[in-house]
Amino acid sequence: MNKRLTIPSDKKLIAISLGIMVIGMVIAIQYTLNTQIPASPLYSRTVGWQHIHGLGIDPVDRTILYIATHGDFYHSHDGNPPFKVDIVRADYMAFNAPPIAGIPLYSSGHPSTGGNTGLIKSIDGGQSWESVAKVLEPPVDFHAMTVSRSDPNVIIGFDSGGRGLFKTVDSGKTWETLQYPDYISALAISPSDSQTVFAGTGKGIFQSNDGAKSWTQLDEYKGITILALTFDENGVLYASTSTFGLARSADLGKTWEKINKTDLTITSIAVDSQNKIIYIAGYSSQGFQEVHRSLDDGASWQIIGTNKLE
Repeated sequence: MNKRLTIPSDKKLIAISLGIMVIGMVIAIQYTLNTQIPASPLYSRTVGWQHIHGLGIDPVDRTILYIATHGDFYHSHDGNPPFKVDIVRADYMAFNAPPIAGIPLYSSGHPSTGGNTGLIKSIDGGQSWESVAKVLEPPVDFHAMTVSRSDPNVIIGFDSGGRGLFKTVDSGKTWETLQYPDYISALAISPSDSQTVFAGTGKGIFQSNDGAKSWTQLDEYKGITILALTFDENGVLYASTSTFGLARSADLGKTWEKINKTDLTITSIAVDSQNKIIYIAGYSSQGFQEVHRSLDDGASWQIIGTNKLE
């Protein structure tokens, strides 16, 4: 006897369809919750950071922005909202992204247990960190630091306690103590010449042509507090000042071009010259700590992250 094929009624078809939709929604929600990288700008851009101390661009995947803060280490991918990546929290008071591929991320600051970290490094994008050198005892707390692009073995850092300006030419194995012009808030080494170093201070910008052994003050911004300095890979020097905001110089500080001012008092700068993107971080007129980027050479700015509650 042949069995009759039973055709589901319309109600059964609707129930089956709804069941498939629910299963699909559950799978999608689970995937979203288990995925670290925010997939859309629609995600909240509010982040619970305190102060932002450094920005940097990954030299291999230039869509990755590193954000070092007082409390945690973050990534932002292609302008999407930042997300925490470090396994053990710390205060990253100074930070330098790798100038070229194959070089670690370097930082300095305070571990969650207290004290100073000295110089530390990460080879996994900021997830985990290991000690490189204490430099002093108690260990240094660099708030200004720079790594040479032309010779990544060269690292220069200024201790926040004013205990000295220190330089290594062997990636932290040995250190020499150097004279410094004033309390240093920012450091930058020319990408083409490790002997050309710039220091930002409360009295302006100083230049060294002998690897930070001696200094000459620039005429521009004399007597003005310098909040941030960085070079792009083409040798253009960017600076943030307390009075004039963001500017850049293509001739090692002889002349400067002002960039459209944002609401931020800028304390960190990173520049992706290949893709013509400028990243800045600092505090807004309302006191919120924020990261912005410009895709049009500073004509307009987009917010990446803020600690302002929505």
